[in-house]
Amino acid sequence: MLKLSAANGDLPERCRYVREWRNGHNVVFARAFSREDQHWIDWLGVGVFAFSAPSQEVQVRSHLGARDEAVIRAFYTLQPIILQALGWQALHAAASVGPTGVLAFCGMSGSGKSTLAFAMQQAGYRQFADDAVVLTSRSDRLYACPIPFTSRLRQASRTHFADGLVQPLSSVDLKTGEIPLTAIFILQQNLCVTCARISLLPQSGAFAAVLAHAHCFDTNDPKQSRRVAEDYLRLVSIVPVFSVEYRPDFGNLVQLTRTIARVASGVGDKPVLHLDCSLSP
Repeated sequence: MLKLSAANGDLPERCRYVREWRNGHNVVFARAFSREDQHWIDWLGVGVFAFSAPSQEVQVRSHLGARDEAVIRAFYTLQPIILQALGWQALHAAASVGPTGVLAFCGMSGSGKSTLAFAMQQAGYRQFADDAVVLTSRSDRLYACPIPFTSRLRQASRTHFADGLVQPLSSVDLKTGEIPLTAIFILQQNLCVTCARISLLPQSGAFAAVLAHAHCFDTNDPKQSRRVAEDYLRLVSIVPVFSVEYRPDFGNLVQLTRTIARVASGVGDKPVLHLDCSLSP
């Protein structure tokens, strides 16, 4: 979707500071800047990525000593936020694609998004995204746009799956273009529950739940903030959003994936209002 090319030049003078990103150690690793419709992201030690609408070309000036592999990895990581700034929407989520379309899985860090998206192979799905789902709307449908990704399973999940499942299908290989977004599942782990609880959220609750996981390049720009709000209000009016409360247990994962697939298959007919599903083997 986006194209990367090499460029020369530093950050321009008199550009507006937009935001920063920090790693798990609370250290800033990237900063964003804007001037009118032009935008820059400076990934420290890697390069400055420049972009502006309506072009889908991203130009990068690599920092001295930066390896090409590091530049490409940073570009892939930044694609969702760049696309959001250029007019799409991007949801912080993992996702799977199957017979009913794309299912997106949102949740806090460690909630099991990547694990569930990978495990949905057990229910006839393939992994579509690991950390971000780019969205666009057309007519009365919402569509997910495939972008390159790498499955980033935690060590416990990699050990569990071992060779039992095939590798995720990179969205680069899908070659199917935009795919309808069928449903969004908000994940929450709970050690106290013995069976998964899946509930359809009302639109008011769905809007707040999904918006909490929305990417936004510039939250201080009134036009961008208004666009995000309007787009996500439309999203929850079209796409059902479910809460999923479940006990994290690899032994119950197969049943959980089948339950989610069953819920997704009912979308468009009579979505469940509430479902308690026993996850006993």
